[in-house]
Amino acid sequence: MIKIVPVVAALSLAVSAAAQSPPVLFQTPMSPRNANYTIEASLDAKAHVVKASEKIRWRNIQGIEAKDAYFHLYYNAFANNRSVFITESGGQLRGDQFDRKHWGYCRVTSIAQVVDGKPVPLKQEFPGDDRTVMKVDLAAPVPPGGEAEFEVTFEDQLPKVFARAGFAGDFNMVGQWFPKLGVWQGEKGWNCHPYHANSEFFSDFGVYDVTVTVPKNYVVGSTGVQWDEQVKGDTKTLKLHAEDVHDFGWTASPHFVDKTETYDGVKIRVLMQPMNASQIPRYMEAAKKTIELYAKWIWKYPYPQMTIVDPPADGMGAAGMEYPMLITGGTSPIMPAKMGFPEMVVVHEFGHNYWYGMEANNEFEEAWLDEGINSYYETRIMDEWLGKDDSMVGGFAGWHLGDVSQQRVSYISVPDMDPMVLESWKYASNGTYGAMSYGKSAIVLSTLEGILGREKMDAVMRAFFMEVKFTHPTTADFLRIVSREAGRDMDPVLKPLLYGTGTVDFKVARVKSLSREEVEGYDLTADPPKLAGNDQASKGKGKGADKADKPKADAKDTKADTKADTKGKKSDRVFDSKVIIQRKGELVLPVEVLVTFKDGTTKLEKWDGVGRYVTYKYEGPEVVKVVVDPDGKIPVDLNILNNGWASKADGLPARALTTRFRVVAQGLMVLIANLL
Repeated sequence: MIKIVPVVAALSLAVSAAAQSPPVLFQTPMSPRNANYTIEASLDAKAHVVKASEKIRWRNIQGIEAKDAYFHLYYNAFANNRSVFITESGGQLRGDQFDRKHWGYCRVTSIAQVVDGKPVPLKQEFPGDDRTVMKVDLAAPVPPGGEAEFEVTFEDQLPKVFARAGFAGDFNMVGQWFPKLGVWQGEKGWNCHPYHANSEFFSDFGVYDVTVTVPKNYVVGSTGVQWDEQVKGDTKTLKLHAEDVHDFGWTASPHFVDKTETYDGVKIRVLMQPMNASQIPRYMEAAKKTIELYAKWIWKYPYPQMTIVDPPADGMGAAGMEYPMLITGGTSPIMPAKMGFPEMVVVHEFGHNYWYGMEANNEFEEAWLDEGINSYYETRIMDEWLGKDDSMVGGFAGWHLGDVSQQRVSYISVPDMDPMVLESWKYASNGTYGAMSYGKSAIVLSTLEGILGREKMDAVMRAFFMEVKFTHPTTADFLRIVSREAGRDMDPVLKPLLYGTGTVDFKVARVKSLSREEVEGYDLTADPPKLAGNDQASKGKGKGADKADKPKADAKDTKADTKADTKGKKSDRVFDSKVIIQRKGELVLPVEVLVTFKDGTTKLEKWDGVGRYVTYKYEGPEVVKVVVDPDGKIPVDLNILNNGWASKADGLPARALTTRFRVVAQGLMVLIANLL
């Protein structure tokens, strides 16, 4: 196994070792670095208590003076049954049940503002009953461009693992654990919401220097890189450093199987549960594929390391979570190789290091900008890597399921309950929050790709990321950049999808083909009119001809011959065909329609979706098959079972049959995955 450390990082580490100072990861800062933390923490592994002190250097980058400061104390969400989180969730999240025997809290024992080199104690105030938000009035206001320094001591009681963090036996997932500043937004004040059940996080970028003391037999993984370790008695102290991140998490356990590989200059470290050690290659390959394709489509992963943590079976409440440079996976020793859920979790959480870690939107208020965009790229990576129809279930027990199809499951269950853009705590339920922020958002972006084309979509999304990285973008920024890069106003398409609850359902409403028979009766183009074709022959040559002049047997034979001739020329007949496509629902989206004729030729129609229906007319071979959205470019289409029609001789379109099977299969496979 070859380990390659990037040149800049290697030099930095060498200098650090000599100077006993943290490395310099980036010679030029990538972010504003206006919220910087120095933390010293010690873990009492038996009591699951973290005692710590922190120094915060904060710079006011807004144009308005700050007279107060707000801090998140996330662990107070698990302090009692009166917290916002517990009352909203009922003590359940993502199928996990909160253990009411093991509550948690974050207690600030002191806080001061350093003014003229001296700490001035500040009075703690709690605007909410659950105390997940703490306010202090500043001893000295901070003008635009000015800085404030805070000194804080605090104590964390870790809860039993629930909602991303806590302990399970001697496994510790220490996330959202330190008093963390909200985001100062000038005229809007501090953006520092309580910890809601349907929300994640929002904070500013900075540099983190964190010292962690744990039992010496514990393996530690964290945001950033480790640059020093000192053993003293039964404990060891690790020094950790991260730059241009907006959060810091860590984990500690004596049981991790610790494996490291390097890919494209990135150190991939997997901390695996012993029972799942055989699946380390699955985590590694998922991380490598994510690094490869994000570099191709968006931007090369800039940090020197990514650590992937595998929680134990009784700590799955911490599974599937992201922190900068630190993510958690989730698997089981009985997870079949042909079920791609472990890979999907790693791909998804790694992707968050772009859309949460570097894009840093406000997940409290516009979660789709992280969860939705990330879910879209999850489907892109999984489908390109493992196959469009096999990326989630690749033939397990004869079943097949792709990631895009899986994303449709939650959306079609509640398609019009809430809009995509909504404050996270205002959704009707956790299920609706997930359906809109993950499922619908992913297929809306897939639909946008279908409209723009893959090449243009890649250019649009790359431009969006490069413009907003290391800032706090909004949906308005997304709309502005997409229209600019697409070269046309995309608001009419995107705004109803983002802000509305309308749906769209394209349907083959009617198909009719009428054969043009040979002319019978009088030909009025002749003067005087003459009987045409067989009518004229059957009447004889003279005006007074009698029907009885022709033997009955001959008449019968002629009828049979005529029928035979007609049958033999059926494929050469000319048909007048009419195809009607209906748009049900409020959304107006463009769609393609593939029409297939009896002679094997096809015609691809493009409808802008305006109006309730469109009619196509054809002269020529009979229409035998019609498929709306043949390439699946509009996955937001609510019911794709009515997208196909075929003549009885042709049977149902194969795609419609496959779709019916998958709709039934999706729910079953998701259920199986949850049970595993």
